[in-house]
Amino acid sequence: MRLFTKSITAALISCAFSAGWAANTITPQNGNWIITNEMTGKPGRGMGIDVQDGIFLMQLYNYNQDGSATFHMATGPVVDNKVVAPLKQYKDGPSFGSAPKNGTEAANAGNVEIEFTSRTTATIKLPGEKIKRMQRFNYESMPEAQWSDTAYSERWAMVEFDENDKPVKTYFADIGLGSQLALNPDMDPGWPYAKSNKFTVRRFDIATPKQYGFMECNYTGANHLFACVGEELNSSGTTLTRQPTTLTMERSLDELHGTITVGTGGTKHRVLGARVEKVAYTIKDNKLVIDQLFRRNSLPEAGTWIVTKEVTGQAGRGISLDVQKPTNAKHTLFMPIYNYTNTGKATFHIGLQVHSPSTIPTPDTPSIRLLQYRDGRYLGGPPSNAVEDGYAGISEVTFATSATGLVQFPQEDPLRMQRYYFGVNVESVDSLVGTWALVPHAGAAKYRILNLVKTGEGVVEDKEAGYTCFSNYWLEFRFACEPKTLTGDQQRIRIGTGFYGAARAILGDGGPLPDTSPELTIMRIADGKGNLVQAGPLYLDPSIDDGTSGSDDDSEQPAPKPNKPPVAAIAEVTNAVHGTTVNLDGSGSSDADGNPITYKWALVSAPQGSTAYLSSSTSAKPSFLADKVGQYVIVLVVNDGKDNSQAAQTTINVKAINNILLYSIGSTGTDDTTENLVTWPYTATPTSTVSCEGNCGTTYKVAGYKLVANGTNYTIADLKTENLTPDSPVKATFDGLRDGQVVTAGQPLAFALRSTYTNGETVKLQYSFTIKETGQKFSYLTTFKSN
Repeated sequence: MRLFTKSITAALISCAFSAGWAANTITPQNGNWIITNEMTGKPGRGMGIDVQDGIFLMQLYNYNQDGSATFHMATGPVVDNKVVAPLKQYKDGPSFGSAPKNGTEAANAGNVEIEFTSRTTATIKLPGEKIKRMQRFNYESMPEAQWSDTAYSERWAMVEFDENDKPVKTYFADIGLGSQLALNPDMDPGWPYAKSNKFTVRRFDIATPKQYGFMECNYTGANHLFACVGEELNSSGTTLTRQPTTLTMERSLDELHGTITVGTGGTKHRVLGARVEKVAYTIKDNKLVIDQLFRRNSLPEAGTWIVTKEVTGQAGRGISLDVQKPTNAKHTLFMPIYNYTNTGKATFHIGLQVHSPSTIPTPDTPSIRLLQYRDGRYLGGPPSNAVEDGYAGISEVTFATSATGLVQFPQEDPLRMQRYYFGVNVESVDSLVGTWALVPHAGAAKYRILNLVKTGEGVVEDKEAGYTCFSNYWLEFRFACEPKTLTGDQQRIRIGTGFYGAARAILGDGGPLPDTSPELTIMRIADGKGNLVQAGPLYLDPSIDDGTSGSDDDSEQPAPKPNKPPVAAIAEVTNAVHGTTVNLDGSGSSDADGNPITYKWALVSAPQGSTAYLSSSTSAKPSFLADKVGQYVIVLVVNDGKDNSQAAQTTINVKAINNILLYSIGSTGTDDTTENLVTWPYTATPTSTVSCEGNCGTTYKVAGYKLVANGTNYTIADLKTENLTPDSPVKATFDGLRDGQVVTAGQPLAFALRSTYTNGETVKLQYSFTIKETGQKFSYLTTFKSN
């Protein structure tokens, strides 16, 4: 689409001077959307929506009062999750087979008002109409309680964020039925769910093959939200260590949102994911057969596309493109085309066809029939279904990358097309400014989080990571990022285009073809202003009133008061002990309309070997017997007679009666003997400068601690010390604690962390160990300096 540059520029200026520029907490999914109560299964109207770095673009296909097809466009800034923009109609642009033409403005229908309530939901007020709900057009039609096609294993590229919502690591998650994942020839040892008919998760990082996680999942009852419980395993040491792990995850199309917690008492971190591969494992004639449904990073990015040579800065034609995979079917392309009749009137055509551009070994890209419609709903008009009004011919579409391809319209030669990036200048390396996550598909490099800033003309850098990026075209790749020093772990990274979905990058050059280079999935996490690219919840919280009645009645009669769904609440459970009854309490659940509520409880996960069950699934206060030590995941949904609540979930950590306590003693450089109880897992990262005068020994006490075992004995494992400062002779040691030492119940064990004197040098010293029986970890990393 040759878009009106003045409108986009005006939107950018408005954003730049708006106090609400950074106030957006939601970035909607790009692609095709539809008004919720117009989803009748018959032709109608819809819209392609694109939001890029705070700039909104909408192409609306609809109808004139005489029944003929037309389209309108709107663009403007998104401020506080809201858009108010003029909805304009155009004329005299190119029709199929015509010579190149620039369209001109024909009419202004008035303002469209939109407020995004999640990444997949919004409210819309079109000119002459009341506020209505709209939603992302999801034609995959996956059943609520099913994560994905049961015949396939999906691979997701995952990004984990810390407590400050900063990306800190990346890895992969394979998700599928336990029996399906068990056939993966690269599965880590010890997969416990080979016979499971539940959805399961294998979490792994190719760069650290001896660390991985296994989890089994249960559906919670709302919004494709699953709760998964399992273990994180590490076999890199002398013994296999295990930590409990919980994961919540929900999805919309190729996007995953969730949280993960590793270790007892660990911090809950947010995670994002992008679906990058889909594979089926089957056994035929006693042989493993692997059918790969699509290559990683090869599906086209959803959103606005444009014919490359028609980027003139004037109004023209464009495409709103989606490729989704309906349940039990191949990928299907949905492609509204916004163009003109041979008399110059605005119109639209729609293509809907099975289209699998990345199926292995041969892409399945049949010709696409383009149809036109009429008699659908016009702006301000009554509800009306459209009918077919003609066949325009066939279109051929192929994709070279996730952001480039070829299109052949009826009566035209093949033309290059591309993802239309109006929020960033993809021709400039400045478009890389922001935060990127890289997930390697081979062990040649570790994951990377690049925080790129502009440091000069044509140069952006992440000085901490040691990478400098610049424009450098090579095949499909626009940019190259060079490390200060090329090593096995620090290699050149070549980046293609893909700013609002998972895209492809490679390490090095790989000779004449990029397929010979190690591949990475790359995801843009935040733009140059620090705004998250995938900000906001995936779905609307049903307890939030979005201001609509849900009615499609455009008369002046007052709409009935909408029902407000109830809110489920589970009281916190603390100090749950093995062998005792755990009491649950959902009586804090409520309904804003004052309607009586009913309860539906579920024990969705329990420790391996547990036979625990709820005393009642419908009472306000059920209970269960904690027959195993570990984590129990409980879900509650309440109903007010009309609507279900959003699922409330709690994880209850059932502890053994026996335990081991850790106390810190005093502080560095003092004779203080005050004892303070600290929690597991224990992590400390102090910085200290000390000196000794007079009679000094050969080592300095960095810190002191005490272990107290209750009920049973515990064993020290994986005890390690390390000086992380290169070429430094300073030595770190434990005093009073050794690997394999037994901490006897009832006999407190005091120990100290010590260091040889640094002679004025600042060093980084690492002290660590694990309690063998519980997996509880001690980690002390100090920046230390002495005389």
